[in-house]
Amino acid sequence: ESGDEKAEENLRLWRRTAHAEERCSLHGSVCGSGRAVRCAAVRALRGYKRAGVCVRGRRWARGVAGSLRGGEEARRQLAMAAFGTAAALHGAGANVGGDVSRCPFLNGSYGRVREQARRPLRSALQMAYREDGLAEVQRPEPAQAGAKCPFHAQGAKDSAQTPNFGVEPERLASSAEENLRGFIKTRGSLRPGDEFVFWWVGDIYAMVDEQPSRHLFSFEGYNIGRMARVDGGWRLLTREVGLYKDPLTGEILHESKPWLNPLTGEQNQLVHCWNDPVNQQFLLRSERGEFKVPTTISGDDVLWNAEIFLSYPSPLPRAEFPQSAQSDCYQSAELFQFYTKQDDLRDPRSVSAPCLISWVRVGQWLPWMNMGDRDGKLVYHCRGKKLERGFEDLSPQVRAYIDEVGKHEFAEAPLDFSRPNETSWTYFKKLLKQKGAPRADGTTAIDSASGYETEASEAQREFVAASPPSSRPRSMTRAELAEFDGTDVNKPLLLSIAGRIYDVSRGRKHYRKGETYNCLVGVDATAAFVNGSMLPVGVARGKLTAGVRMNRAEIEALPVDKQQDLKHWVAFFDKEYDYVGELADL
Repeated sequence: ESGDEKAEENLRLWRRTAHAEERCSLHGSVCGSGRAVRCAAVRALRGYKRAGVCVRGRRWARGVAGSLRGGEEARRQLAMAAFGTAAALHGAGANVGGDVSRCPFLNGSYGRVREQARRPLRSALQMAYREDGLAEVQRPEPAQAGAKCPFHAQGAKDSAQTPNFGVEPERLASSAEENLRGFIKTRGSLRPGDEFVFWWVGDIYAMVDEQPSRHLFSFEGYNIGRMARVDGGWRLLTREVGLYKDPLTGEILHESKPWLNPLTGEQNQLVHCWNDPVNQQFLLRSERGEFKVPTTISGDDVLWNAEIFLSYPSPLPRAEFPQSAQSDCYQSAELFQFYTKQDDLRDPRSVSAPCLISWVRVGQWLPWMNMGDRDGKLVYHCRGKKLERGFEDLSPQVRAYIDEVGKHEFAEAPLDFSRPNETSWTYFKKLLKQKGAPRADGTTAIDSASGYETEASEAQREFVAASPPSSRPRSMTRAELAEFDGTDVNKPLLLSIAGRIYDVSRGRKHYRKGETYNCLVGVDATAAFVNGSMLPVGVARGKLTAGVRMNRAEIEALPVDKQQDLKHWVAFFDKEYDYVGELADL
């Protein structure tokens, strides 16, 4: 049989064995399937293994495979399915009569790629998540399997019960539960795993006191994401793109060409926004109280008002990067408006409500503008909407640029929570380290292991030598741990998670003073890893408030999904760094 015939056979098999009512929308068969489904992607790959793949197809497959942060076997299975799909699509196009224009990768038809790739990749994801306890050769009970799916945390529902996705607008102001459901339906989807895209377009202005405003850029971008259920609420998993455009022509400015800064008269190397990931969590009840996004109802219109005021230590300290940072504290205001209709919220069959948006940001100079601590601010004024067909509804200009620069991972939403959020500042810092940019103190910011490993190894040997064998592994108090926060460059860098202390000195390029993750060392960082944010530890250093300190009882009382996140991070540190001992006063 040909590869195409085998693929069709496996898809028919997938449809027969999957529990249509029980599976979740992303993983397809993960909530009620067995061995037959597990074999589908493997069989499809065998049928395609002799077919060639063009360069763009390989880039796409690598992007898909890299989107999963699972174990080695899970990543291998997803890579097999991705490359098999790429080979099939290329072979079905370019190899027909030698006409390469028929290949969807070469002619930019990524809508066709995404549609035809969806089913085999769902099957691969079923294989990937068998590590979470799904039986490999026997069909699990739907309720049992549903509880194992990371996007189906509440377990499978009774298939006889028709889901009701309706929201009562008149209760948005009085009911936290209804407010949360309504906001999730507006901001994303009430069906876990469904992918959605918010697109925006607008302008960026420079404002300096006693000077006329300047129109620096037109701006277009999008946020691609999906919702996942967590205990007590929802987790928003997204990545986003922001492209700076010529304000007169509307053409996307290319990162390979210098940009003339009208404020300084200097040429700058422009860096677009490639933020991956950008995650949030919406809990019905948290330490801040019950969930509530302010709403205004006018006729059939429902207006959601979300104001976010950010203030945290800048990833680019001025002492080290004086030209790239306006202040040692990053501050901005993010002002969002979401507009939807009462009828769309009430619709019991609709999992996602159409939505228009307005977005205003007032923030600091971008780090690549090299403005230093000059007075002034940037004002972003944008409007947009939730796209009906997702990525396919983005403008051809944007999709073509994504393809041109090879950022194909931004055509798909993230699959899991994997690492702290990316911002323009943290992304720019990574670029500086890749280029070997000079610091103010005369050292060089490099992303080279050899530049730091020798220093780290020496510090680590000194630390180990200072501890007699009888005291290893050693026990430390929080006060003792605080001495290893990087202030003294002659001491190793120690980090605690769940009461386990690790020497992260070999990762000094990430954890030293002034680096992004320095706020995690010298303290027990359990709360930061559990909440997916480094901000609480960094802001509260020196205070160690109750909101940051988690004791053993609080850790043991964490919900199941957060316990799993914590186990993931402990396993990571066990593998990557040296275990030192235990925190005595956890």
